[in-house]
Amino acid sequence: MTSFDGPKFKMTDGTYVQTKSIDVGSTTDISPYLSLIREDSITNSNRAVIFDVNWETETKPSKWSLSSVKLSTRNLCLVLKLPSPPFHDNLKDLYRFFASKFVTFVGVQIEEDLNLLRENHGVVIRNVIEVGKLAAKARGTLLLEYLGTRELAHRVLWSDLSRLDSIESKWEERGSEERLEAAAIEGWLIFNVWDQLYE
Repeated sequence: MTSFDGPKFKMTDGTYVQTKSIDVGSTTDISPYLSLIREDSITNSNRAVIFDVNWETETKPSKWSLSSVKLSTRNLCLVLKLPSPPFHDNLKDLYRFFASKFVTFVGVQIEEDLNLLRENHGVVIRNVIEVGKLAAKARGTLLLEYLGTRELAHRVLWSDLSRLDSIESKWEERGSEERLEAAAIEGWLIFNVWDQLYE
């Protein structure tokens, strides 16, 4: 049975985020994990999936290639590490997941990512919210639209970011478990920003 069997991290409100990190290969089936993310988003997360992507530049030809995808809900965090260039057959499930009308994909500073996904991978995310723009409109403070994850969470939630600060201060020295914890914290923070604004 498929499960999020990675480390479980305690958040500042006492809840836990269960994680899973996958090095995606040509035969890796990611669909069961995407199903669990979708189910948790519908059951526990106001149909929201927090997403973040990372890119690498390919030199010949010069273009951007998707290198990792982070998907989070209130309770789960999935990190997919992709090969360069990504395999297309096994990522069809991911592309279909992005096209889902059953969830809302929520991100911070994602406009350029959305353009790169469309231009370089033909991926269109159907239902997407830029949470910074939502926060700026809801709070009447234009500055919120331009903040990154950490700053936006601090301004909206006034949350304790000391653990995230500790991990990020020595990022290059951190192991994979601490980086996974940082991913879980960031996803949890943005989910809570979304949840507060969604009410």
